[in-house]
Amino acid sequence: MLQLALLLSGADFVRRNAPLLAVIGLLWGGLGVSIFIDGLQGIRYFPLHIFGILLLIESLATLMLAPGGVGAQKAVLYFKGGIFCFVALLILSGRNSSNLLLAVIFGFAFFITGLFVMASAWVVRYHGWRRAFAAGVAQLLFALFLFFPYPTHHHGTVSQFLGAIMMAGGLQCLRLAWRAFRLRDGAAVFNLLAPGGLLPETAAPPQEPDPLPYDGSLVVHIWTPEGSAASKPIRRPVFNRYIAAVDANGVISTGHAALEMPPELYISLYPAVDIDRSPSEFFNTLKAIQENNVAGQYQQSYASESAAWCESDRKIVFHDFNPEGLRRYWASYRQAEVYNLTWRNCSSSVAYGLEAALDGVFARGGWLTFLRLFFIPELWIAAQLRKRATTMAWTPGLALDYARALHAIVHPARLSWRRRRRQDDAS
Repeated sequence: MLQLALLLSGADFVRRNAPLLAVIGLLWGGLGVSIFIDGLQGIRYFPLHIFGILLLIESLATLMLAPGGVGAQKAVLYFKGGIFCFVALLILSGRNSSNLLLAVIFGFAFFITGLFVMASAWVVRYHGWRRAFAAGVAQLLFALFLFFPYPTHHHGTVSQFLGAIMMAGGLQCLRLAWRAFRLRDGAAVFNLLAPGGLLPETAAPPQEPDPLPYDGSLVVHIWTPEGSAASKPIRRPVFNRYIAAVDANGVISTGHAALEMPPELYISLYPAVDIDRSPSEFFNTLKAIQENNVAGQYQQSYASESAAWCESDRKIVFHDFNPEGLRRYWASYRQAEVYNLTWRNCSSSVAYGLEAALDGVFARGGWLTFLRLFFIPELWIAAQLRKRATTMAWTPGLALDYARALHAIVHPARLSWRRRRRQDDAS
């Protein structure tokens, strides 16, 4: 969440407040250490019931907003609100059995997340996968500690859980502050957050004349696997949305994603030659290694692509964005005509292009706007989607949900939560 909030706030805000960001990271991490030790000692100074009441209020607010979600956002909000409400009620009950049940819930959450991180890091081998694999091992060990809290007991489960989360958040804040200190004048926050190797480092982008100010729109085009299938696909909701749709004839449709700033810029990446997706080569194809890179091909325009194939069935339109940031991204990104099924595909090209376009979109807001971002449910949704996509692969379904979440942040609905369910995904 912090990464996206800094991205939306812009380089000037990040560079100016880097010292304060470091202080916040130290204080937050230090508070996490004290809360964790509090849980270990069993002498609870942490106001657990106040925390439970605040968590209950937040969960009820999330459940009230959930009906206005679009697509997978609705399910995520219901899931988050329901889990938080259940945890809050367990905390407020104050029973010994509740502490044991909380330990089981938190432990399984860390255990499953750790296994997922380790498996995805080992299979995909993305940039920094060894560090991610070690983080997954640490989550597994912490899960075992929550299950069997020797030499302490389950009374400190909530304090131990919160302390660990706050320590990790403090370390991330310090890491971002350190990188912000090294942010050069003219650099973008996107360059701090972009995965390693995404943009070519050997060659500088070609010098182009300064373009005129752009006052048009930015369009994210999504061809969903179901919408782009030649015939009606077999019903498999989650698989069809995020991976691929298969019709009765066995024809596979994976969908597609593109980003358009008409008429100047169009980002749509295809492999120049079809990739072997046979079951025997599945795991090898997923690896984000140089050997799996193939020649890529950029499409010329949405008009030509849609004429040769079909119209996109989802369009998310942004009116507030940073056209110069998108131009810089595209000038560097297009130098390499490379396609990789996992780390450099059509959906990742669009997701990172959208991030570059939204770099500093709230640059004039200051601290009040920055803090307000953390109270927007879609920021949490966008952060979770980005985390899952960067540890496995961007797909058209994930890019669609990510674009929708960012659209809700940049263009918040001005309707009440009762009427938000009627709002379209395109403005």
